[in-house]
Amino acid sequence: MLRFVINHWRRQRGKFILTLIGALIISAGLSLMFNLTDSSQGTVEQTLQKKWSSAYDIVVRPKGSQLASESNDLLEPNYLNGIDGGISFKQYETIKKMKDIAIAAPVAVMGYVKLGLRVDEQWDVPDKPGFYRLRETLTSPNGFGEKILSDEAIYSVNANQNARVADIPGVFTTKSTSRIIYPRTFSLLVAIDPEAEAKLVGLDRSIIPSKENSRYFTKNDKATEKANPNTIPILLNPNSFNQGTFQYSIERLDVPFCTQKQQNTFYSKIPKDFTPAFKMLNEIPSKTIKKFTISSKDVEQKFFSTLTNTPTKNIQSSRLDNATIADYLQLEITTGPLTYRPEKSPYTTRWSNAYQVESQKIQVTNPFLKDINALPKTGYRSTHSLEKKVKDTMGSGNDIYYSPGFSMNVIGLYDSNKIRVSKDPLNELPMETYRPSSADLVLDANRKPVNPAKSINTSGDPVGLLTNSPNMLTTLDSAQQYRGNKSISSIRLKIKGGETLSEKSDQLLQQIKATIERDPGLVATITKGSSPQPAVTKVVEQGKTLGWIEQPWVHIGAAMTIFRETSVGFSSVIFAMLAVAIVYVLATSYVSMLARRKEFAVLLALGWRTKDLYKIVLIEAAILAGFVSTVALIVEGIFSYVRNEAMNGWSLLWIALFSLVIYLAGATWSAWTIRRISPYEAIKTGEYAKAARVGLKLRSTVTLVLKELIGKWKRNSLSVLSIALPTALLTFFLFVTFHLQGVLYTSWLGQFVALQVGPMHYVTMGVAITIAILTTGEIMWQNVTDRRASLAVLKALGWTNGAIRQLIVLEGFLVGLISGVIGLIIAYTTIYVLYDLVPWNEPLLIGVSLALPILFGVIAAFIPAQLAARVQPYQELKDAS
Repeated sequence: MLRFVINHWRRQRGKFILTLIGALIISAGLSLMFNLTDSSQGTVEQTLQKKWSSAYDIVVRPKGSQLASESNDLLEPNYLNGIDGGISFKQYETIKKMKDIAIAAPVAVMGYVKLGLRVDEQWDVPDKPGFYRLRETLTSPNGFGEKILSDEAIYSVNANQNARVADIPGVFTTKSTSRIIYPRTFSLLVAIDPEAEAKLVGLDRSIIPSKENSRYFTKNDKATEKANPNTIPILLNPNSFNQGTFQYSIERLDVPFCTQKQQNTFYSKIPKDFTPAFKMLNEIPSKTIKKFTISSKDVEQKFFSTLTNTPTKNIQSSRLDNATIADYLQLEITTGPLTYRPEKSPYTTRWSNAYQVESQKIQVTNPFLKDINALPKTGYRSTHSLEKKVKDTMGSGNDIYYSPGFSMNVIGLYDSNKIRVSKDPLNELPMETYRPSSADLVLDANRKPVNPAKSINTSGDPVGLLTNSPNMLTTLDSAQQYRGNKSISSIRLKIKGGETLSEKSDQLLQQIKATIERDPGLVATITKGSSPQPAVTKVVEQGKTLGWIEQPWVHIGAAMTIFRETSVGFSSVIFAMLAVAIVYVLATSYVSMLARRKEFAVLLALGWRTKDLYKIVLIEAAILAGFVSTVALIVEGIFSYVRNEAMNGWSLLWIALFSLVIYLAGATWSAWTIRRISPYEAIKTGEYAKAARVGLKLRSTVTLVLKELIGKWKRNSLSVLSIALPTALLTFFLFVTFHLQGVLYTSWLGQFVALQVGPMHYVTMGVAITIAILTTGEIMWQNVTDRRASLAVLKALGWTNGAIRQLIVLEGFLVGLISGVIGLIIAYTTIYVLYDLVPWNEPLLIGVSLALPILFGVIAAFIPAQLAARVQPYQELKDAS
């Protein structure tokens, strides 16, 4: 049998050489494809592992803390800092003891404290008689202007000594008025488990060395419960992100106040109770006499440097040179997350998700904070004051409100820039505890682009658009002491076995998520493989649109989708390559059977069994598959040598299996056609399949070509399919390259990253197209061979060699045109399924997608056209008769 096969190939040298060329191209293509796929997929997986992984794998939150945006798998940036407790210490211990939990790091957002300075000798009230307002206004930029965070005032009286002095709290005579100012800024206090935090993000390695023995928490650092006030251990971040400004002014009220009578008349109009008195005084117009400003950043840095006895750096205001602090602080308020409502995106091509937030009136239960205007009047977050209400037993009998107070034991300083979390702005997960949120104002109130985009920073505003990051960290027992047994806001989990990004690790995380939601009854969200995705938010203040801000939100589980989409992307390359190779082998087998039908018919007539013919085609398939594997081994060796790497045995195994499958498919096709051979009919007509009847009238060259193509539609459909498949993938790649900047999906500009289309992918497509040209050329060669007699008749009737060539080239043209249309339909269907759009407005893409397959068909027809032109009418008609 083997000798029979070799003798056959020797007799059919031309077609055997064409077969070997096809096998070489298939081998090189498979080797290139697998090396490209392994390299690209490895790069993508490494990128996903490195860039799209947070410091933790799962975040656990209390019930009811879900956001409306989570239905779209999106989370607000830094939203963890807006959760006010809800997880008990018992639930935390339960989770800690679970199997496969490597690290359980809790976060307890205790609330906002006001860091204050005492600065002497600042007020300079004039000697001229008058009723003066000493105003301290704290403002902060919010991207749309300056927002007033607090507007507090005291009143000073410079009056005739015989006039009756108003007995009202907050109103003093000039001589008794203190010249001290007390600038205070809001700062977020967060409690952590020091040991877990060190393991999770390396907080212990972020400590800033200092002369004052700056260090990390130890097991002995606990809140003292019996001291008065209680003392809690504190780690400070001395870097201030605050952008606010304190504005101080001395204002003279516009009231008659020169004579004793005028003064007594004004005093008589002032209510005796504190709240209505201050309301009245605050509403009186005034004239500013003196004013000065101090930045909030200077206040915070001076506070931290004085508290830790470290040198002050970059403080601009000289007024703070002699400032002192009180290390007794009060927990005044906590704030909640923003309330988002879905909104129609102004530009869906850039922002697939849009939301709206609207300001609300700040309501707290502590009337003192409201009376002195210590909080903003409006904000974007819900606010809860943390006071305790008691009765004044010393005299008035009225309710008195005490906020929880404590003294700080500062044990060290830390630098948030040294914490082990991603700091790449395009790949960071804005969901860590230690960084302030960022946003850009991108559209104005009329939806017009703001160019360039304006950066927004609302640090220092507890009810602002962006969540604050903590400047003070304490131990978890402090939260339990001050905020109770359900003071934990969230728990970040690192899972054993979840280090890599894979289907197996994802299943493990899903199991742990289900367990946590079932047993402790909390909300668990898988953050492993999450990715930043831009979303735009419409900002509304008291019914008026201020503009639109863009933020990198957290897209939950994006990397797992990327991982799966990557597999799909690479699979499409493999599928297209294998499909074209299989079509080529099927076409080769089909053409071979057409050429050998008489030979096989004679063998069957001489007594050969059908099984013997099966063996022949199987031996041929095995030899060619072995040839492909051998060439692949050589190519793989070249790749390994160039890369200086060990040979990939798995790639070789896959190439061998695929080549065997390809050629076995061809052998199966041949075996199926062998069963249809009838010796008598095949010897008599030379055909084992009847040509289709075509009812076309031969009125032109085009109808003659169409009659030939339709008459042998089975073999010609293989030509069309072999060109249409790579054309479809090529069209898709071109769309990705020019319409999506070379990325199938992108996390920052779109949804997911799946496949980076580069030159090597076009090389792979070039290999597939070359195979397609060979397939079409071989089928057209056989068509010419079968039509030699009819071509001889045409030449006998006067057709020139050029006309015969044009006839065959026209067949190639039509095959390419049909292939282009089918390929374009496949490509556009794929684009619609993946992107929900059809690029009809891309005439260049459509033109290229149709022109290239036509070119391939014409190239494939070149050699068959030459063979057709060489037909000798006399000889061919003689042989036919």
